[in-house]
Amino acid sequence: MKIRLDRKLPSCPKMLLCTVTSTAFEVGKIRIFLYTDQGLLLGDISPACLKLSSSEIRYKLRDQACAILQTEEAACDRCSSSTRERALELLQAAQEHVRFPSAFDWWMKKFEIFSEESQEVEATRTGLSDYYVLERSRLQKILDDDRE
Repeated sequence: MKIRLDRKLPSCPKMLLCTVTSTAFEVGKIRIFLYTDQGLLLGDISPACLKLSSSEIRYKLRDQACAILQTEEAACDRCSSSTRERALELLQAAQEHVRFPSAFDWWMKKFEIFSEESQEVEATRTGLSDYYVLERSRLQKILDDDRE
């Protein structure tokens, strides 16, 4: 598994659920995601869980999967394939070693966020924010067209 860093988007809710412990936590400027080695996004990780060791994270993921499966067995009349798939994803991910972001990764993400925020503030200050949004949407359309 790999932990990746990303900027918190304005549309992101203030509180998220941790994939490792299923507890709610408040998101800072940087979102912390957990991906499998195959590139499957498992979900967000709380800053508290980021302090855990690789083996502790794997153990908690196994516990999560077992809890999901036990809950599903108890409510057999409502057995859902999506919950079973989620439990299997967590069990499979729990077998992978966790790779944490380096100090350089953190520094680069913080610098990237600072740079983007500075550009947005400067565009607003100079009255170019509408132009910035328009140009950004044009660029997004070009990128979307290239994907097709």
